[in-house]
Amino acid sequence: MTMNRLVHETSPYLRQHATNPVDWFSWGDEAIAKARAERKPLFVSVGYSTCYWCHVMERESFENEDIGAQLLADFVSVKVDREERPDVDDAMMAACQVYTAWTQGRASGGWPLTVFLEPDTLRPFFAGTYFPPTAAFGRTSFSDLLTQIATAWRERPEVIHAQAAKIFAAVEQSVDGASDETHIEMSLAELAKRTAQGLLTYEDATHGGFGGAPKFPQPAWLELFAEHSEEEPRCAAALQRALRAMTLGGLHDHVGGGFHRYCVDALWRVPHFEKMLYDSSQLVPLLAAAADPWCARAVKRSLMWMRREMLRSDQLFHAALDAEVEGREGANYLWTSAEIHAALAGTGATADSDASWATNIFGLDAGTNFTDPHHPQSAPSNVLFLAAIPHENDWARLDRVSDALLAMRATRKQPRVDDKAILGWNALAIRAFAQAGRLLKLPDECDQARRSFDALWTRCVECEAGETGEVARVWRVKRDGLVSHCAQLEDVALLAHAATAVHEATNELRFELMAWKLVDFAVRLHRDEDKRWCERPGRDDWGLRGRSVQDGAVAGGAGTIVLVLAHLATRGERAIEARTLLTHSLRVAAQACLAAPTEAGRTLVAAHRAVDLVWPECIESVRVLGSAGDRVVEISAASEWKLEAGESSLYEVVGSVEGRVLLRVTDDSVSIIRVSLTPCTHERCLVPFTLELSLASCVRVAR
Repeated sequence: MTMNRLVHETSPYLRQHATNPVDWFSWGDEAIAKARAERKPLFVSVGYSTCYWCHVMERESFENEDIGAQLLADFVSVKVDREERPDVDDAMMAACQVYTAWTQGRASGGWPLTVFLEPDTLRPFFAGTYFPPTAAFGRTSFSDLLTQIATAWRERPEVIHAQAAKIFAAVEQSVDGASDETHIEMSLAELAKRTAQGLLTYEDATHGGFGGAPKFPQPAWLELFAEHSEEEPRCAAALQRALRAMTLGGLHDHVGGGFHRYCVDALWRVPHFEKMLYDSSQLVPLLAAAADPWCARAVKRSLMWMRREMLRSDQLFHAALDAEVEGREGANYLWTSAEIHAALAGTGATADSDASWATNIFGLDAGTNFTDPHHPQSAPSNVLFLAAIPHENDWARLDRVSDALLAMRATRKQPRVDDKAILGWNALAIRAFAQAGRLLKLPDECDQARRSFDALWTRCVECEAGETGEVARVWRVKRDGLVSHCAQLEDVALLAHAATAVHEATNELRFELMAWKLVDFAVRLHRDEDKRWCERPGRDDWGLRGRSVQDGAVAGGAGTIVLVLAHLATRGERAIEARTLLTHSLRVAAQACLAAPTEAGRTLVAAHRAVDLVWPECIESVRVLGSAGDRVVEISAASEWKLEAGESSLYEVVGSVEGRVLLRVTDDSVSIIRVSLTPCTHERCLVPFTLELSLASCVRVAR
């Protein structure tokens, strides 16, 4: 069997394509240099190892010798694992959504992602998703598409260059947004409340969740509901409906635990069968916080699944389980009535009654609910679901039946495992164990969170030697002896978020200190000159930093780091420093959140949670200079503002220099001072307000 160069890659997805008769490159300088030297467009195919339609397109097109020859003649072909290279995927997906919006009237995207780039600028000029081997589904065939693009490249280059420039302008806006800070009248906390209320209009109040088919869990929206549940009963009710619907339907793996990616129907009955680590990891904390016994049961079974099928020997977690088995989607998860009776035959005296009960409660007596559209000759079968929550007296029986079915399922051919450990996804899993362990009083889960966090830190975080030991490098995916990929802000922020959760679960201060080390690293590498958070530590191949506040299937880095700061601003010696960073972060994110609030759920959660922590608009920062016996509080005014401080017996007003108010603390025994401030600009003065400062929580800087 002939191998191409992908056999040497880190990614399981790229290695899946190592036997294709395609001259594949991974993304990088070698492919780009070849395309420029040969004056050929780059054909970029983006996917991931558990993507069902990626497998379909591989079998239909990339295993075809004629397609391989066509690609070799006219293009330089590049395979990208979106999970290892989210920077490339972000740019390509933005291009796809822009192009499809222009050409089809509706933005769409997905994987496999099919994009063609100019070699010199690397700008996309055509983008789509799956293309069949012959024209079908209203799509041209892949072979015809290659012919059309190669012809246009040779005969109409000026059209391609113009189209690439137009697409890239929109991609740049999508990935990086506007660079200027614009003042908005509405506070982000108010925007968060209105967004949560607005999302209620998208709720499917009958079946739970949002919208119709296909139906995704939308954890960022559910987090926003959870944040507003106390003050908005409708949000609390919608959250409960969604969580219960997902735990009852086929999205939930009733046999093995955990959750599939999404459902293809509006009733949560039939899932798309891949199981990603991040889906269960984001749902578990929401379920654990629901104070609902049924949701708690789903949490425990999900964590059992993560331990049993996803936990590696090094205490890190696999990325995902494939949607298909031997080319059949969901084959491992489907059942017939006969199979259920066979699985329960060995359960003793209750076997017959258990089988009948299971057939009824899992909906098999209502007829089949799944037919493989790609293999119509296959016999219809069933995805297991529950029509309602069983009586609590039946839960032990449900566990017994599920365990028996799991034992039989273990004898089947199993889905392929994507065994790479992704930093951010592992951090989500660690937070799930920590939150569930703390909220449901499960000490073993807290211990697992601790072990996995330490293993992840050791493997993916490199610190400088010396007293400070600050973080020097963070890796998203790292395998011994193979290529390493640098972390995105998403990874760094999610790991810091996990650290705060493990600290809460274990009361070990070292985890909060680790969270601060990651924040310090992010401040150095992942903030631009406008104090906006950037996914990339530097500019990517398109000159972009990734400054969007958008949440995707995984919570975005910008929103998560702000949520971490909101946590750190309430505790510890550096709380006031966290308040300053938090204030800056929310100020510069305001316009992006206002432009697309439903896409910035996690940032809005942080804004609502931090409503009493951000500095007023007239204050830029607060610090404490010096040490015990010689402490000076420095309050810096924001641009165009001047501050005048009132007198107090606890401090002496030293003076105001270049927009700073300096207060010498006169009573060293006090831990809290209250400062009356009058803010003015050249045009107006505001009503004086009182700023309460905990001196023990200020960062202290030697003078």
